[in-house]
Parts: sequence; C-alpha cells; structure tokens
Amino acid sequence: MKDCGQPDSSRYRDFFGRHVFPDDAEDIKSHRWFKNVPWDRLQTIAPPFIPHVHSAEDTHYFDESDVIEDWSKSSPSGVLLTPEDVRQVLHDFEPRVQSQAIKLIESPFDSTKLRKMDRQIEESQELRLEEKEMLKHFVRLYGQKDRKRPRDILLRDQGIKDGVMDIRKKTAFVGYTWRRMRPGGYTATRIID
Repeated sequence: MKDCGQPDSSRYRDFFGRHVFPDDAEDIKSHRWFKNVPWDRLQTIAPPFIPHVHSAEDTHYFDESDVIEDWSKSSPSGVLLTPEDVRQVLHDFEPRVQSQAIKLIESPFDSTKLRKMDRQIEESQELRLEEKEMLKHFVRLYGQKDRKRPRDILLRDQGIKDGVMDIRKKTAFVGYTWRRMRPGGYTATRIID
C-alpha cells in the first residue's frame, strides 16, 4: 500500500531526494535472526574485525579465484626439481637463497599457502629486493601445486559428478517464484457488478 500511495510529506527524503517511508524496515529488524542486534546504537559500536588494508589493490583477505581444475601433483613444466637441480638453476645466487628456494618448493601449495609464502619472502630481512622477486617467480614456476578437489564428496566421484551437477542446477530454485505486482496492488479489492 505504501508503494501505491502518494507520499504526502517532504520530510522523509534521502540524499537523492527520493521518498523514504519511516519505520519501513521494522519487519526486517524484528526478525528473530536479528534479535540481539542493538539497532539504536549500531553506528557507535566498534566492529568485531577491522581489516588492515595497505592500498586500494590490497586483496590479501580474499581467496584467489583460480579456475577449479584437476591439477596434477607435479609442477607446471612436469619436472620436479631436486635440491641439486635447484642449485644448478640458481647458480648465480648465493647458497642461502638457493636453500630458501629448496625449502619453498619442497611441499605442495594451494593459493592460501602461496600467499603465506609470499608474505614470508617479503618479511625476510636477509633477502634483497631482486632475490625476493626471483623467489616468488621461482615458486610459481617450479613449485608443486596441490590438487584442487571439490569439498562435496559426490562431486569428487568421476562417475556421478556430471549427473549430480545437472540435478542441482535444475532444482536449485524449486519453490521460489517471482510475480509482478498487480496494477492496483495486492490489497486492492475487486468490485463485483
């Protein structure tokens, strides 16, 4: 009814000049999910977590959105490097840098572990800037990536995963409907002659 009626007061306007109905969200606020939310002093309460962002491009609180694929246990080039191979590839660098590289690629990593390694490399006081950049690149080039697999056990089974996904896509919104409001609104009564 509020949406169909004409607002009679100019007091309730938002920043853009649109009409705002007073107490319009009371039904949402009174829902049991929000029963412990102190709505009257919400703007003065300190948040439980404040992110420490260094720049507008800082996304270290988010998981990387890698394409889900079935990675092999080997490196992208298909070659697993031994410690001797690492020393040979990095012959221009000092032994301490070579040892660091060996430690970094000795165990498989996922996107979370990779970000942790990047932070560890950045925070290292004994490495120079070019050594840090080289190690980050080296890990991505020769490191072993963990196999990504779905969390859902049904999607892990190669025999049924396609059928399961097809059923889930077809039934995802069963029971949900959307209907356009009638021109007179839902509370308008019909006059019978």
